Order: sequence, then structure tokens, then C-alpha cells
Amino acid sequence: MSLGPFDLTGGPFLQLYGVLLVLAIITGFVIPRRLRPEGRAPRTTDTDHLAFLAGGSSRLAEAVTARLLATRQLAIDGKKFLAGSLGTGTPVERGVLALPQPASWGAISNAVGRHADPIRERLVESGLLMGAGTALRLRFWQTSPYLLLFAFGWTKLLIGEARGRPVGFLTMLLVLTAVLALVRFATLDRRTRAGQEMLAEARERSERLRRAPASGETDLAVALFGTTVLVGSAWGDFHRMRSESNSSGGDGGSSSSGDGGGSGCGGGGCGGCGS
Repeated sequence: MSLGPFDLTGGPFLQLYGVLLVLAIITGFVIPRRLRPEGRAPRTTDTDHLAFLAGGSSRLAEAVTARLLATRQLAIDGKKFLAGSLGTGTPVERGVLALPQPASWGAISNAVGRHADPIRERLVESGLLMGAGTALRLRFWQTSPYLLLFAFGWTKLLIGEARGRPVGFLTMLLVLTAVLALVRFATLDRRTRAGQEMLAEARERSERLRRAPASGETDLAVALFGTTVLVGSAWGDFHRMRSESNSSGGDGGSSSSGDGGGSGCGGGGCGGCGS
């Protein structure tokens, strides 16, 4: 009885598997584009919500810190932060200013992170971010081409072993497929279509902030574009600190894939990040 493609010899089967792997990679990107929920866009979204939508809790922490630096409620001392009076700001701002002095970036990030869940929930309720269940289903569907391909290759590997054929190259391809599947599963932009469109419109309206944000606009500029907008400004030290933290494998940064977009997801994530 013929086993179809499983009867192919080593070389032709590996070529077929390679073609199918390329198709799986392409399909893994196409699926989330097609299945992404529409969502709905509210009329207004404040800076902290935009920050979370753009880059999750890490970007939120950067935007809050930039706002406190611009209002001189926070100052940089080397690689630490010094706070002024507690003030009457938002709960997340007061949480940062109440930290023991001097405060590290990790402490500030953790303090802001405690306020991230309510923001994520509001973004989900407003239709800008996917809920956890929807995100999990989309992760599964965008990973499914790799799972099917792995099952296909694993079947051939078992047949090859039963026939006493070498399966070393196929084993390496299966390992590669498994790694790509894990990456694809972990990488998800949790923004809905409405969330993506709203963020793109906000960036387009605020394009000027990339070049010259005023002191009262630094938090919005950082929320939308990351700390790179601070280069050459009075708060350039903050960007250098974040860049060094990111390059040394620190605790996150200006990625758009954080919880709001991608990978991390709460959007982690999430999260830029993959599509």
C-alpha cells in the first residue's frame, strides 16, 4: 500500500518539507491578519492608555517617568531616580514618588506595573485590546501550521526509523519547526484592528513630537514613539539609561510589542510584536 509523500526518499522529502516550512511561516503571519477582531474605537484615550496600547506596561512606565521628569517631580541621579514631594498626581504617579529614595528603574517599573491591569482591562472593554481568551485562540490558530507540519514530519521520521533509514536532517528540521512554533505562539500583537488604527492615527497626528516635543508633551511623545524622542533633550539621560538596560537584557523598553501589542502580551505584551 502506498503511503504517498511518506514513501519519498530522503532528499525529495526534505525538499518538500522545506517548501512546506516556508508556507507555514507565511501562513503563520497571514492568519492573525485575517482573524484579528475588529474591536471598536472610543472617542478619547488618555496618554497612559496610549502608552499601554503602544508598548504594554514597559512603555507605560517610560511615559509616566517622562511626565514626572518633565514636571521636575522626579530627577535622574546617575542610574537612580530621586523624587520630590508626593504631590497630588494620579495614583500611578504617587506610587512612583512614594518609592524609597533613590529608586532604581526596576522599582519604578514594578510600581507602575501594579496599575497596568486596570488599564489593560479598560482597553479590552473598550475594544482596543483582545481579551485573554480571544488572544489564546488566535495564538493557537497562528501556530497551527507549524503543528500540522511537525506532525507530518514526525510521521515520516517514525516511518524512516522503522525502515532503518537515516533521519538526522529531518530531526534538525523538526527541531527548527518546534522552535519557530514556540516563537510564533509567544509573539502576538493583542491590539484589535480598531486598536491598531487608533494608534496609527494618534502617531500620525503627533508626528511632530518625534522631532521636538515640548516639556508638556514628553509623556505623549514617549507613549507613542518610545524614549528615542528624548535624544538631545534635557531628558536624554533617561533614554540612554533605557537603551543600556535594553541592550544588556534589562527589564523591557521601548518595544511596541509589550502587553499592549505583542508578545508579552497583555497585551503583551503585548505587545509590537509580531502581527
